[in-house]
Amino acid sequence: MKAEALRYIEELHDTAVVAALNYEIWWTYKEKDSRAKYVNLMNLYTLFFQTSIHAHFVALLTALYRLYETRPDTLNVPGLLALLHKCEDFPCDVLAELKQLSDESKELWIKVGILRNEVFGHRSRKYSVGEVFKRAKVQPKELRQLIEKTEDILDKAKYPLDRGSYACNLRSRAAEDTTRLLCDLIELKALRSKQ
Repeated sequence: MKAEALRYIEELHDTAVVAALNYEIWWTYKEKDSRAKYVNLMNLYTLFFQTSIHAHFVALLTALYRLYETRPDTLNVPGLLALLHKCEDFPCDVLAELKQLSDESKELWIKVGILRNEVFGHRSRKYSVGEVFKRAKVQPKELRQLIEKTEDILDKAKYPLDRGSYACNLRSRAAEDTTRLLCDLIELKALRSKQ
C-alpha cells in the first residue's frame, strides 16, 4: 500500500510541476510590468506569442483540473486521500490536515473547472467566453495559490511514507528562462537593426 501511495503521489507531483511551469511562463507573458517591458517584441511575433500565451494557460488549467477531478478511475487528490485512508500506519492527524487543505482547494478548483469545462475542454453554447470568465472570477494569484496548496498537500502526504519531500526550484527557472529568451530576442533584434 505504501509503494502504491508513493507512486500515486509521484504522478500527482508530476502534474503539479506541469501546472507550475506553465503558470510561470504564462505569467511572465501576462504580468503587467513584464508585459510592458516586452510588449513591443511580442507585437513583432504576434501569432507566436498569442498562441504561446494561450497554450500555456490551457496547459495550466488542464493540469490543475486533473489534480482535483473526482472521477474514481483517474489519479487525483481525492483518490490519494482515499488511498492514504486505507494505509493503516498513515498518521490520522496528517490525513485530517490533508483533507482540510484539499477542502480549502475546492473553491479554487471549481473556478478552474468552469473555465476548463465551458471554454477550453469543451465550448459552452450557453455563454460567451467573456461571460464564462466573469462567472469563474478566477484571479492569477488564485491559480498560483492552488498550485502551492497542491504542492503542500503532496509534500505532507509524502513525508510520513518515506521522510522525503519535493524541492521545487523549477518554477523560478521557468520564469527565468522565459525572461532570458525575451531579452535574447530583444538583443538579437537590436543587432539586426545595426547591420
